[in-house]
Amino acid sequence: MAASSHRRLVWYLYPSHVLIALAALLAVSWLAGSSVRDFYLQQVELDLEARAVLLHGKVAELVRAGDLESLQGYCREAGRASGTRLTVVAPSGLVLADSEQEEAAMENHGGRPEIIAALAGRSGGDRRFSSSVQYDTMYVAIPLMLEGQVVGVLRTAIALTAVDEALAEIQKKIALSGLLIALLVIVLAWLVARHLSRPLEEMRAGAERFAAGELSGGITEDGPEEVVGLARAMNRMAGQLDRRLRTIERQRSQLQTVFCSMVDGVITVDGAERVVEINQAAADLLGVQPERAKGKNIGVAIRNTALKQLIRQTLTGGEPVEGDLVLLGPRGREHFCRAQGNRLADLDDRGHGAVVVISDLTRLRRLESLRRDFVANVSHELKTPITSIEGFAETLLDGALEEPEEARRFTGIILQQSRRLHAIVEDLLTLSRIEQEDRRQEIPLQELPLLETLQAAVQVCQERAVARGMELSLHGPEKLRARINPALLEQALVNLIDNAIKYSPAGRPIAIEARPGEGEIMIMVRDRGPGIPAASLPRLFERFYRVDKARSTRMGGTGLGLAIVKHIIQAHRGRVEVSSEPGQGTVFTIYLPESANAP
Repeated sequence: MAASSHRRLVWYLYPSHVLIALAALLAVSWLAGSSVRDFYLQQVELDLEARAVLLHGKVAELVRAGDLESLQGYCREAGRASGTRLTVVAPSGLVLADSEQEEAAMENHGGRPEIIAALAGRSGGDRRFSSSVQYDTMYVAIPLMLEGQVVGVLRTAIALTAVDEALAEIQKKIALSGLLIALLVIVLAWLVARHLSRPLEEMRAGAERFAAGELSGGITEDGPEEVVGLARAMNRMAGQLDRRLRTIERQRSQLQTVFCSMVDGVITVDGAERVVEINQAAADLLGVQPERAKGKNIGVAIRNTALKQLIRQTLTGGEPVEGDLVLLGPRGREHFCRAQGNRLADLDDRGHGAVVVISDLTRLRRLESLRRDFVANVSHELKTPITSIEGFAETLLDGALEEPEEARRFTGIILQQSRRLHAIVEDLLTLSRIEQEDRRQEIPLQELPLLETLQAAVQVCQERAVARGMELSLHGPEKLRARINPALLEQALVNLIDNAIKYSPAGRPIAIEARPGEGEIMIMVRDRGPGIPAASLPRLFERFYRVDKARSTRMGGTGLGLAIVKHIIQAHRGRVEVSSEPGQGTVFTIYLPESANAP
């Protein structure tokens, strides 16, 4: 136990020891620097005083003689020789001579501290900024004594810049030496601490591996008995945790796979109404991102009021809650859903939670609606010719056979309705066959020249166009190729051209054009007819949909032609679009994938 306590104590004391050593080193460095500076400045001051004493006799003689010109020359010569600024001041403070300045331009020096001390009969010194030479200067002044009286003052001065540079160099060496010593102390202290604490470091590293989930590598059982015992216990714990975590992870992975792959949306929330989990299906229905929604309150993550109410009812009640919802998708599409909520107990120690399963019934409802519409449309389309056939047959049986003209007319009507009925059945069978073959991928596609198929479709419709005084023009490059089924593509083009002939006024031209686009081929059928209202364009390719029902029936249409066109083009892995302006005509555009070997 003593060794273990010692190792813990080292870790507590090591930083404080380093700080104390550094603080002591800094204090010593500071004191040494300050002492050196004071000593150096004191030596400079003594040196200046010694220079003044050496010059005292000559300067005093010149002052007594009153030979100011010789005094000025002597000061300049002596100042250059000694590298010192020399100034001679009269007892009145008037400057008599200066080695660097003209004495006439200098102000009265009677108020300078060093001058005041020298006039009092003792040496004086001061350090300050010199306004005449514009740098920090050290001054030392001594009295000029003749026969026991002060006849003037001799002041020596030196710029402190050189002094400061010398002191800075000394302090730099002290700082570098202190830094090297500090680094040595830190390294030695660290090496000692590492040696003493290595077993604990290995234990900590092993614990961190365990915390990160790396339970396979054990901790080295080495060191004092207490450390070995702890390492052995941690290794046993790691083995047990590894087995349990593998089991939990396997089960979690299975549940997560099921959760993410569910077609139905699933949301789990905790007792504080925060989203715990949300799968991709639910995120798509709600128009949110799963990662951003997690952890947020349902008031922020979910915008649908009915769904929030259902979740809150599930959290507060003990029974399952069901309800129908209408969710608005990211593109504004409505989704008709059925939601069922169940309560969850003790969700991650956050109290009771709830799980909500959302089933999207939109497709089922749409298919049911399409089925009802299709049955109604087929029934309506078949009912009209059957009713006509039945009515005129009964009329014939009731006596119209005795009247040849009426019988002939009624028989013609019956034949016409029979042909219409046959056309509807044929179109339904064609549409069903195309859908089934496309679903089974049994429609063969070949890479062929496109212009030949377009010419064949134009030739089929040429006679009807000529009968109505219309000109069919075909434009397109001969080398244009695509993967097509010639018979089906010709049928789609014939349907489009035939519609243009039927619904355009007589004599109006119809243009068929093929050209390459960006990664696809465009085939356009353009007429100069009355156009199609914008409200009808989205439904134009629906089965049995007609813009003008009376006119379409009169023209002999079945209402399935454009639906057949759409499914044929889809079988070619393409798409068909329509644009129209009332009074300006209509353009049907077929987009086919461009051939990989296109020129």
